[in-house]
Amino acid sequence: MGNRRKKTLVGLEMLRILASDGYRIFTSEEAMAAAASAGISEKYTPEALTLLKKNNWIESLRKGVYAFTPESGLFTPPHDFEIAQALVFPSAISHWTAMHFHGLTQQTPNIIYSITPKSTNIPRKIYSDVYRFIRVQPEYFFGFEKVWVEEAQIQITDVERTLLDGLRQPQYCGNFAELLHAFKIGMSSDLDIEKIIQYALKLEKVVSKRLGYILQQLGVSTDKLKPLLEVETTNLTPLDPTGSKRGPINKTWMIMENL
Repeated sequence: MGNRRKKTLVGLEMLRILASDGYRIFTSEEAMAAAASAGISEKYTPEALTLLKKNNWIESLRKGVYAFTPESGLFTPPHDFEIAQALVFPSAISHWTAMHFHGLTQQTPNIIYSITPKSTNIPRKIYSDVYRFIRVQPEYFFGFEKVWVEEAQIQITDVERTLLDGLRQPQYCGNFAELLHAFKIGMSSDLDIEKIIQYALKLEKVVSKRLGYILQQLGVSTDKLKPLLEVETTNLTPLDPTGSKRGPINKTWMIMENL
């Protein structure tokens, strides 16, 4: 019992040091460094972390990565976005979650969406109903900005990339009608037309065609849309990839208007 108490005290001292250094999420290595700075032997660290988890002062996000809990009383628990980035690195908050953050929708998603260029391996029995990671090809992992959310700096897709992700996968943005509404909001504020076109040209051809069609419907001049018009394709593309397989054909954009 005395040894157990000693390890618990070691763990609490580690947490105090980590909290004073600004950590809300930390690794086993960072815990060991905190222990070493207090003159505590590294050999106590693994068992101390185990006891802290049992007492619900910390939670394990993935192997070797931990977060403070409200029960610790030592620090403000990390934001959901911060946890998402700790679960899978590299990643960026995206899709419907990013739409909400940028004010492109009034709907509040109950899932934190992120894109990542790597395979994911998270404790799904705990987190699969809260966090969803969408894998993209490494060359498609771009279009981010760094923002502060509470006390953490987060990587999130910018407005232009967020809208394009919706054109690729509207099922992760509510639905296509919600995405079209988001485009209208973006057009009424500060949507960078040149940037979104350049982004689209780096993605699949179908994205360029969907984007061109929508921007033209929203009043963007044909001259500005020329780079999208020049994308060559012989395949007919449904405007809503999750919608009906029928609809009028727009030959200019090779789009099936399946709304």
